[in-house]
Amino acid sequence: MNNFTPQNYFMAQRWAKEQLNGTDVDPHAPQFLLQQLHNWDATHLLLHNRDQMPDSEAEWWHSAIKRLLNHEPAQYIVGQAPFYGRTFKVNKNVLIPEAETAELVEWVLATTPPDPLKVLDLGTGSGVIGITLALERPSWDVTLSDISSAALNVARQNMTTFGLKLPLIQSDLFANISQQFDLIVTNPPYIDRADTDMIDQAVLANEPALALFANEHGLGFYHRLFKTIGRYLRTNGQLFGETGYDQEESIQVLLHQTDKHAQICPRHDVAGKMRMIHAWDFSDAGGR
Repeated sequence: MNNFTPQNYFMAQRWAKEQLNGTDVDPHAPQFLLQQLHNWDATHLLLHNRDQMPDSEAEWWHSAIKRLLNHEPAQYIVGQAPFYGRTFKVNKNVLIPEAETAELVEWVLATTPPDPLKVLDLGTGSGVIGITLALERPSWDVTLSDISSAALNVARQNMTTFGLKLPLIQSDLFANISQQFDLIVTNPPYIDRADTDMIDQAVLANEPALALFANEHGLGFYHRLFKTIGRYLRTNGQLFGETGYDQEESIQVLLHQTDKHAQICPRHDVAGKMRMIHAWDFSDAGGR
């Protein structure tokens, strides 16, 4: 890797492009790094193109491009990621928020009236779902839960950033939860470990496996959830969840095998792939 001599931001980007040429690294990643580092949009980045890059930043830039070449996601390098018009802290203890998760949040907001509700973000990770719902619907009483204490620390930092004080619960599914909710929203692990050859190398090497993979061909978490969720939903309570693109039929079969009373509606993302479910009418007994 060639050394980078501190110059202006235009030359810094050109140098980075040369380093990434011929690799499978996203060519837009260097621009993303600068925009996130300085809170610039594309226009402001262009306006600063001829500005001198400070020596200290040039050292960071050289290291950051090297990390990109080692397939580290740009969001982890800069320590933050955009989601639903806001910027959230992220690190390797949490998933990087994706467009599909924003679509899930949009679906929840568009489908659910703004009346006061008790809401659980189950498997919150960095907190993007629960925090976004709390900010978009101030009347909602939102709780965040996750099995990972390290993930909850990230969610806590993000709550502080946005001036929120939401309940945080460390729990494997409902193990440490005794309340009932009107709405449960989740982006759980749903990838089959047998499908690792289809996953981006950067994801496999950096994002937390605990938040990615589930047994039973990726449906293990949902199987446990469907069996117990009826006990944790109030009357007319609802579930919204993100799923794998190839689980449209299997997740509906699983739900009806687990809880014969429950109803489910799958939803496709903007790319036409099945990525979300909305389910309701769960049995009070929590299925079998």
